[in-house]
Amino acid sequence: MQWTDEKIAALAPNDSTERRGRTLANSSKWNLIATNYEAIWGECKGSGSQPYLVQINLSGPKYKCSCPVRKPPCKHVLGLFFLFAKSSAVFKYQAPTEAIKNWLNQQSTNLTSSTSKVMAPVLKTEEALEQAKIAKEKRWAQRMQLMASGMDELELWLTDLIRQGIANTAIQKASFWNQVAAKMVDAKLPRISTYLKETHQLIQQNPNWSEIVVARLGELFLWAESFKKRALLSPDMQEELYQSLGKIVKKATILEEHPSTKDLWFVLGKKEGLDIEGRSFRKIWLQGQKTKQQALILDYAFGSMGYEQQYIVGDLLDGALVYYSKAYPQRAIFESFDSAKIYEKTEISTHKDLNSVLKNYGKALVQNPWLFSFPVGLSKLKAFMNEKKELQIKDVNDTIIPLSNVKEAVMWKILAISGGHSVSLFGEWNGLHFEPLSMLTEQGVLSFT
Repeated sequence: MQWTDEKIAALAPNDSTERRGRTLANSSKWNLIATNYEAIWGECKGSGSQPYLVQINLSGPKYKCSCPVRKPPCKHVLGLFFLFAKSSAVFKYQAPTEAIKNWLNQQSTNLTSSTSKVMAPVLKTEEALEQAKIAKEKRWAQRMQLMASGMDELELWLTDLIRQGIANTAIQKASFWNQVAAKMVDAKLPRISTYLKETHQLIQQNPNWSEIVVARLGELFLWAESFKKRALLSPDMQEELYQSLGKIVKKATILEEHPSTKDLWFVLGKKEGLDIEGRSFRKIWLQGQKTKQQALILDYAFGSMGYEQQYIVGDLLDGALVYYSKAYPQRAIFESFDSAKIYEKTEISTHKDLNSVLKNYGKALVQNPWLFSFPVGLSKLKAFMNEKKELQIKDVNDTIIPLSNVKEAVMWKILAISGGHSVSLFGEWNGLHFEPLSMLTEQGVLSFT
């Protein structure tokens, strides 16, 4: 892979780290810089007596630094990477030390067969396996009882809320939502709890909140009714329902029980942020070049810990994906992947207008009625600013695409690049609004994150 300044900057956990990293992109800051063409490494001068040892596997990228920073990549890693991008000639060939060689071998093994470690079988007797199965079924039966009780309470709460009228929701304090949200946590329904807190937040943030509240209350009713009639659903749809409510499935289980899909996966867009529970999340949207399937990599980070793997919008990844769901494949994890050795011309599926989006979104809801977000590419769009200085986008039929709260920097970027001409955008559709995540151009994909 050709590592450019833009791709390296995309790895930075925040703008501050990127800025500090750029100050280290100078050979005078380093005691040693070397490469064996597979990796680069160096010793960065620090405030202490010993320099920081920085190692970067270029094929990952995977990196390591001896500094105490816990959220990678640190400024030393970025500094060495930026220096390599602008002045690779200063990196002289050198055979890696034994420690670096062992680290590279370990990264290679992890990249190609990381799942084999996750799924390493533990030898157990048949009796122990049977006991474990019975215990698991008992725990699930107990959870189902709690969930059923919680759903009954949710339905009563929703019924009372509708009887009083949704106009009252605008004046309710956070405690009105948090009290029932806490009960949902006790009932093992964490997703319902989060959804309730998000609804209150959306009311505070949106002047036109009534449309959002009606839609979200409808979705809560759908959850309650679906759970009540779950016996009528197929096993795959039941599993889809349980996962949408917050059931956690271990990655090792997904990799072991579900088939993989091999393809060249194009990174279309990225979304990062903090959810209502204070967790850092990252969504990576992919599209297979052969299968035309789309996939979502959803990761969470806790505290100061970073994400295990880095993805750069516009990259092409050669690998095998495993989907969580059989009913409607969307969220997935990589079984293994590497950067594509040969870059082919990428093809991105787009919709011609809003009607096409709604039609395909409706088909997706048939397969998964509890769909949180839907990936959308839209072509031949016109971007302009209305009288209220708000970004407006219309399709070829002059239909206005309803947008979520678009950041000012994104708005100006879309207006500046389009320059009155038609543009293609990729983003998420949530049933009511479109959130642009990237712009699709002939030169590649421009990320708004």
